[in-house]
Amino acid sequence: MKKHRTQNTERNQEPALRRIPCSAQQGFSLLELLIYIAILSGLMVVVSDSFISLSKARGQAQARNEVNASIRFATERIRQDLKGASVITTPLLGTPSATLQATVSGTTIIYDTLAGELRRKEGAGSPVLVSGTNVLVDTPTFTRIENYNTPLAATTTAIQVAMTFSYNASSTDWTYTDMLRTTVNLR
Repeated sequence: MKKHRTQNTERNQEPALRRIPCSAQQGFSLLELLIYIAILSGLMVVVSDSFISLSKARGQAQARNEVNASIRFATERIRQDLKGASVITTPLLGTPSATLQATVSGTTIIYDTLAGELRRKEGAGSPVLVSGTNVLVDTPTFTRIENYNTPLAATTTAIQVAMTFSYNASSTDWTYTDMLRTTVNLR
């Protein structure tokens, strides 16, 4: 009989030895899960801020490039027309004007603005946009300047050009404004 009891006792102890301790069970505790979520949330904030910064920088660079390209093109176009001009009708001496009218090779060329667009009209043709499609031009000013040189008995005439170019964007992140200021000496 003793043998039988010993076997029962051993059988009762055997399952207790096979139990897995609580700390070795698979799965996450609530605290561990909250810590993982907090770390991932922090990483997501850093990554999204980086993407937003990159997008803003790209937009600003695009705005700057378009405005500067419009300024360079307008400057060169006006300079070419004024260098080849035989007569400058507008502006009058010392009086700033919002339009520029010159005669080049017998053709009248007019620069003006309409709805923020700098335009060039050649003869009876339709006006052609000089500023870019996304660039607005504000307050163009053309001023005729003359300088009389007494020893040479000669007059030097120049046209001073000033206007503001700005990028036309709905987002405040993509704003950029620059000034065109140049003086073109006539021949």
